[in-house]
Amino acid sequence: MIHNVLLVKKTDGEVVTRTRFWRIDFTESDIQDFIIGYRDVLNTEGLAPDTPVFVGTHKIFHGDVDDDMILMFVTDGRDEDRTIKTKVRKGAKEISTARRGNSIGYIRDNLEDILGDLIFTRFKVSFVGSGGVGKSTLLRLLFGKEPAPGGYTPTINVAVDSSETVQFGTFLITLWDFAGQAVFQDLWEFYFSGTDVIFLICDSSFRNVMQTKTLLRNIRKEAPGVPLYIIANKQDLPESMRADKIQRLLGASTFPMIAVDKERRLQFIRFMLEVTTKTVGVELPDRPVSEMITVRRETEPEHEPPGPDKKKDQKDPKTTTDKTSDEKEEDIPDVPTKILQLLFIVQNQNMYEISIHLNYTQEEVDPSSITSLINALDMFKGMGDEGLDPSKQTDALKTIEHDGKAGNHTWVEKTDHFILAAIVDSKRDEDEIRVIMRALLSEAESRFEQELNTRNESEPLDISMFEPLVFEILTHYPLRKLGLNYLVRTREVGKPLPFDNREVGHAVVAVKSAIDGTTTVGGLVRSLDLPREKVMGALQIMEKYGWIDFKVDIGPDSVLLKIAEPDPEIGDIYGPVMLELINRCDGKTALKDIVKQLKISLPPVIFVVTKLVLDGVLEVVA
Repeated sequence: MIHNVLLVKKTDGEVVTRTRFWRIDFTESDIQDFIIGYRDVLNTEGLAPDTPVFVGTHKIFHGDVDDDMILMFVTDGRDEDRTIKTKVRKGAKEISTARRGNSIGYIRDNLEDILGDLIFTRFKVSFVGSGGVGKSTLLRLLFGKEPAPGGYTPTINVAVDSSETVQFGTFLITLWDFAGQAVFQDLWEFYFSGTDVIFLICDSSFRNVMQTKTLLRNIRKEAPGVPLYIIANKQDLPESMRADKIQRLLGASTFPMIAVDKERRLQFIRFMLEVTTKTVGVELPDRPVSEMITVRRETEPEHEPPGPDKKKDQKDPKTTTDKTSDEKEEDIPDVPTKILQLLFIVQNQNMYEISIHLNYTQEEVDPSSITSLINALDMFKGMGDEGLDPSKQTDALKTIEHDGKAGNHTWVEKTDHFILAAIVDSKRDEDEIRVIMRALLSEAESRFEQELNTRNESEPLDISMFEPLVFEILTHYPLRKLGLNYLVRTREVGKPLPFDNREVGHAVVAVKSAIDGTTTVGGLVRSLDLPREKVMGALQIMEKYGWIDFKVDIGPDSVLLKIAEPDPEIGDIYGPVMLELINRCDGKTALKDIVKQLKISLPPVIFVVTKLVLDGVLEVVA
């Protein structure tokens, strides 16, 4: 078990940065003893240079980072040598790569992110059960929150708490709350992918225990090899069955629980950790729960290639400075408008509800602020225009030009039943973007004309029925451009998908099931019995939420073609020479020849060019 990770200087053992995952001390004296042992290993003939060093009860695996540092994985000695040696060797290479163009401060601040899965074991726990049995309440208890006010609210696919993670030493335990309603069970095969443990929750009533027995049978069919435990919730109610009786009836280990009782929190956490450690074969330390876990919000941004630290005179993107209109115009580079957020909104009983939200950035946003603003503006639209000719009246929905950040604008198009809102970074290309927005709304009105005209106005709409429009939207405004030669790779665990529609779910499951490790985007398009836009859309959605990633092979002989303007920040990060390289990608010249002309090194260029290909700036021609 890795309990401390350190990056130290070779000369004297000075600590550059360190992280302690368990409350096990590795002191300054221990570091100096390690340096002595490390030098002995290097000077002893016949010993491999990566031979572990023992200091007291600690077994230290090490790897050289360039010529001046050592990466240390301090363990309790129970791990297999080959496994930890491989991890520390890869970790040293990752740090060496990250140092290119970055200060040591970058390494110090981002060590855990750089090492990632080399030190962390990701563990997925799924909470499943019928509606109203207390899954979400149980998660709120786990995270130290009060039960949600207002009684039971059905979970839609997965709960909001699924974005939080319990850090247990070097384990990151992600908790998912699954909807038990039958309509969502079609997606279970997809969501159970990568699950390590399933907690099946019942409310301990005889009726629900019988329902849970049916759920248990279905889960065993979808995830036959996954350990499963029953949580017998609501044990405080007079009609509840005892946990031991439920265990005999269902044939699975059962834990009694009262999710609204705060006193049960630590008891349940310890039970969950015992299950986790039992599953992976790690002994649970005899320590208080508060010393063993950390509840943290899981952000997991896309891994960006390392670049130089921000220049001192470079302004933080979150800060703004007032400028005159002339100055603003001079600062705007000649690049296309970027769509930052896109919201497809449905008018539902005189209110606006978001059916589809596409986030084209890495930032977490609250889309409800947009709908609140639209509701307010629509309520007061045309105020003061009552006496004007209708052609001169203004629609407030078309005049929003601020979404909380300077320089961003919100463009809104509206039809009888729908609104499409686009948050963009500039006013360029407005006419072209609005034309496509109007076309998408017209398509939506036409596709759902019958359902909208025959519905009962007194009943709310099921807005998930409009979610298949996401494929049409992504055809015009892709989350990323995809090349047919991109290799598609599945990842172990992703984030919940914000869709409840069966058509969307079936498309995603069909595409993911067809990925076998050697699949290309083009291969999926050709082999699947799905429209091209559904395959491409499903791939974009799965990548956005971490279920897949893409790989493209770039070599010295690769021939590249510039197909889009790069982000202006490319020049700031990698220097003007990279912008020149992009401009020289003419679809005829090999990469090695362009590099030779510019007199720069090939390996780091391949690293950046790969990102530019995946970002849709360059295309591999040959």
